[in-house]
Formats: sequence, C-alpha cells, structure tokens
Amino acid sequence: MPWPIRASATTRERPVSAWGLAWSRFRRHRLALLGGAVILVLALSSALAPWISPYDPARSNLRLRFSAPSLRPPEDPRALPRCSRERSFVGWPCGVHPFGTDDLGRDLLTRVLYGGRVSLLVGFAAALGSTLFGGLLGAAVAYAGGAVDALMTRFTDAMLSIPQFPLLLILSGLLASRELPWAVRLSEALGPAKSILLIIVVITALSWMPAFRLVRGEILSLKEREFALASKAVGASAARIVLRHLLPNALHVLIVQSTLMVGEAILIESGLSFLGLGIQPPAVSWGNMLSRAQEFLYYPNGIYLALFPGLFIFLTVLCFNFLGDGLRDALDPRLGRRA
Repeated sequence: MPWPIRASATTRERPVSAWGLAWSRFRRHRLALLGGAVILVLALSSALAPWISPYDPARSNLRLRFSAPSLRPPEDPRALPRCSRERSFVGWPCGVHPFGTDDLGRDLLTRVLYGGRVSLLVGFAAALGSTLFGGLLGAAVAYAGGAVDALMTRFTDAMLSIPQFPLLLILSGLLASRELPWAVRLSEALGPAKSILLIIVVITALSWMPAFRLVRGEILSLKEREFALASKAVGASAARIVLRHLLPNALHVLIVQSTLMVGEAILIESGLSFLGLGIQPPAVSWGNMLSRAQEFLYYPNGIYLALFPGLFIFLTVLCFNFLGDGLRDALDPRLGRRA
C-alpha cells in the first residue's frame, strides 16, 4: 500500500482575494475585454489628438470642401499650408484625409478625435457625478431609515416618473439662456467651456436616481449584518459605519452602474447637441458634429459628415455596455460565493 503523499507548503494554493476572483471571472468575458480595449484606445486617441493628427480641428480650407475619404494626399499643393506640421508623431502625413473633410474643408478624423475628448469627458464626468451623488444619498437614506427613507424614496419615484428628455431640454434651454443675468455672468466667466459644464451638471442632476435605488437596496440588507451591528455596538458613528463598512460592500453595484451610465450620458449629450441645446461651437463633440451634418446629407460626400461621428457614438456606447455586463458578472458577490 503506497504511503499517502502530503501536500507541501509549496504546493498549497495561495488564497485569492475577492478582487483576484473578480479579475479571473472578468477575463473569461471576451466581449467585456474587447469593449474595455476599444474604450482605452478611443480615450488615448482622443487625449493624444494633437500628437496624432497634423491638422488644426478649427482651421478650414474651402478648396477641400466635401473631400471623399482617401489615404492619398491631394495633387493641389495649396492644401498643405493648412496643416499644423508636415507629419504627425505617428506618421500621419499632411494632406491625407482618411475620413474626408467637412463643409469647411476641415479634416473629419481630426474633428472626430477632438470631439471624442468632449463627449468622453461629459460621459465620464456625468457618470461619476451621478453615481457618487446617488450612491452616497442612497446609503445615507437607507441607514437613517424611517420618515427620511420613505420621503426620499417617494421623491425618487416621482423623479423617475417624469419624462427625462423633455426635462433635459427645458433645463438646458434655461441654463443656456442669454436673457438671464446669472447665465450671462456664467458665460463671461467660463467662456466656451460653459456649455460643457452645464451639460455635465444637467445630466448629473437628472441621472442619480438609478444609483440611489441600487445602493439603497444594498444598504438595507447590509446594515442588519453582524459586522454593521458590531461596529454600532462599539460606538462607531453613523458616518463611519456607512463610509467605512457599508459602502465598500456595495461598491460592485456602483462600479457597474457607473460604466453603464457613461454610455447613457454620451447618448444624452449627443441628443441635446443634435437639437442645438448641448455642446456649443467652437467646442466640438460628436453630437454637434451630427447636428451640423444634417444640413449636408445630400451634398456630394456629405454622408460622411454624419457617418463617422455616429459610428463612434455607436461603438463607444456598445463597448461600455459590454464592459458593464462583464463587470456585473465579475463583481456579483453571489458568483464569488459559488466560485
């Protein structure tokens, strides 16, 4: 009879943390990995747009209006002086327009990259603001309970019952008004960045409710657990219990909600900009590129003015949804207990 082989210390499996388990599950979600990679490429390309493109996004050249997408430089040498430099750091030569040009002869790919800066900034900032505000408010209300919880829950239900897009249009129109004295002073203080900041504030103010409801439900179940009751028994303050013990255990809900909210915020910004109440020129975003493109759809090569910004909006929102699905599966604590 052979002697039993005892597992040595070197062959024992090392304990894996909760984040390690989440990462191992996330890696198995191929669409989520693909979505995260595409989002990273889009974010880096937009952030590094001045180094990637040899063009100035606001500089026009009427000789090149409505040029078709091409990887060959034009024969007209007068097109070259409109470039900021002869060749970009990634080798993009002056005179080549891979996405074509718009109605003012501006390079479309350059404007898409610069527009991604604004659209992604609005998406990330609005998602972060709405998720943090809704999450903190939901945690505080759920822990307080009683009349405060009942009142805020009814208020949240009322906010969710209001059609969001008409309210967004009304608030955007009021904040962008040039007749209100405080709006004029805000325009003088912020300049072109005013419309970007206002869109972030408006989307945040009307998008915190889902995060509130998700975190409230998690905290209601967590606050009766032993670790929360033990912290209360030793004299920990309510703020410490919520911020140190309860919210970290509801972090997976906030992470998933924030990724899904980024795509929703980009769609909201695009819709408002398309209607003329979003990002205002000279700032460029995918939404106001679409708004301008609708006037030139029937021009020669005018379809490209709408095709490429719309394609980037579609691709970004789709990838954020894939990423959110993967994070939801990876961070689900029920899956962690079964693993």
